[in-house]
Amino acid sequence: MSIHNIAVRWAAALAKELGSDQREQNRMAYGLELLLGEIVKWIVLLSLAEIMGLWREVIIITVSASMLRLVSGGEHCNEYYRCMIGGTIWFLLLGWIVRYVNMSITVESLLVIAGISFAAAFVLLALYAPGDTENKPINTDAERTKFKRLSLILAVVYLIIMIGTTQTKAAQWICLPVAVGMLAQVFTVTPLGYRFLHWVDRVLAFD
Repeated sequence: MSIHNIAVRWAAALAKELGSDQREQNRMAYGLELLLGEIVKWIVLLSLAEIMGLWREVIIITVSASMLRLVSGGEHCNEYYRCMIGGTIWFLLLGWIVRYVNMSITVESLLVIAGISFAAAFVLLALYAPGDTENKPINTDAERTKFKRLSLILAVVYLIIMIGTTQTKAAQWICLPVAVGMLAQVFTVTPLGYRFLHWVDRVLAFD
């Protein structure tokens, strides 16, 4: 049974208990499907990251990207399984790169990376955020302005975190995964990111 079918069944039972109409039931089904999908995705991703010895890098990259995605939007695959497969491979690859770069990078280099990644993210978010999709359109200018502003504020917060972590030796490893997570999400709101994810979608459809 698919996650979609489970969510629909649970929503139907919940709607019956609450006396909700079909519209509310559909909303509950959509929300449950997203929740269940995220739980499964996180379990798969973190299990593989732990096996590969990349747990701490992957979780920082993923959390950084996910938090920014909440306000910046961005493209995604059309089917859940494609998002899970593509996202898992993507974040594991980024975690592996970050792990090995962090082994030899200097504090000065981290500060340069923090500055460059913030500048790139800020400009791209100002140009393209929030990125809407067919399933999650942005309907008003006020809504678009709000999410753009929140995206830019969060980018500033990430800059503060990146600079702050470089000041303590034990926390220096955090700077790079935050930068990578931020840029990974920013990429999904750009025209190139949309084209890339459409290509990934086609590849994982196995047509």
